[in-house]
This record gives sequence, C-alpha cells and structure tokens, in this order.
Amino acid sequence: MHWIPYQFLAGLLDNVFSHFRPLIAGLRNPSVRIERNVILKGRMAHLRLGRRVVIQSGTVIHAGGMAWCEFAGSVSIGDDSVLSPNCVLYGAGPGGIRIGERFDCGPAVGIFASRTDYRSRSAHVFKEVVIGNDVVVFANAVIGPGVTIGDRAVIAAGAVVLDDVPSGAMVGGVPARILRTDVD
Repeated sequence: MHWIPYQFLAGLLDNVFSHFRPLIAGLRNPSVRIERNVILKGRMAHLRLGRRVVIQSGTVIHAGGMAWCEFAGSVSIGDDSVLSPNCVLYGAGPGGIRIGERFDCGPAVGIFASRTDYRSRSAHVFKEVVIGNDVVVFANAVIGPGVTIGDRAVIAAGAVVLDDVPSGAMVGGVPARILRTDVD
C-alpha cells in the first residue's frame, strides 16, 4: 500500500469541497447571493460575507488555511458589495483581505494578499490588503499584497495597484498612479 502525503490528500479534499462551500455560505447568510461556478477555497471559518453580498459566476475566493500559506488567511467582504464574474481574491496567508461596505468590483479583477517571492522562488510574501467603503474597481484591475485603498477611491480598468490609494482618489495605469484626487 502506498502512503499518500497529508498535504496532497488535504489539497484533493479541498478541491472537492470547494464546489460545495458556496451552498454552505448561502445557507449561513440567506441575504447573500452566490451564483453558479463560484469556488470558495480554504476554511469557511476564515470567510466573512456581509449582508446582501453578490458573488457572480466564475469567481474564486481563497480564504487560506492551507500548508503553503502557513494555515492562515481570511477574506472579509462588507455589506452590499458586488463581485462581478471571474474575479479572484487570494486572502491566503497572514493578513488576508478586508473589504468595506458597498464595494463595486468589475469583472476579472484580481486581489492578492500573497505572491511568490520571485527572489527565492521557494517562499511566499504575505501582506494584508485593505479596501475601504464605497470603492469602485473597474474590469481587469490587479491589487497586490500590502495595498490599502481608502474610502470612495476609484481604480481604473486594467490598473496594477502596488501602492496605497488615498481616499477619494482615482488611479490608473501599470503601475497605477494617481489620476485625480477629487472623485468624491
């Protein structure tokens, strides 16, 4: 009989259960709407969804709890927030992702609290991502580890956000830079 390493088995089970977790999340909070083909990875105890959150089809949310992320991580999404189709939220590792209320997230947005350490390639870098209230992120934007986005900020389509964004600012570009400071 061959021995199956714990990490392999845990990963396999997580992949199987990730398709059932949206049903469990919906039952825990009936005001949340989770569309089909949403994948919730990691421990459900590390995922907090506010009231009336909408998560559209094809979105992947990783709330940590695996060996590669030091069994840590979390994703918290505030009330009345919308994640459009095909978004990826990786809250794996110490810190995780905290999103405020009334977050409006366009399609195919990536928000990452972790990344591969490209210098060593054998480790990860973990830094918390914090997004304030009433933030709008347009399609295909990427928000990297360690970024804080202030209330009422706007992130342009395709922006790569690697630095903090002040409240009421609009940023865009690769890497993102401030385009306006008065979007209130």
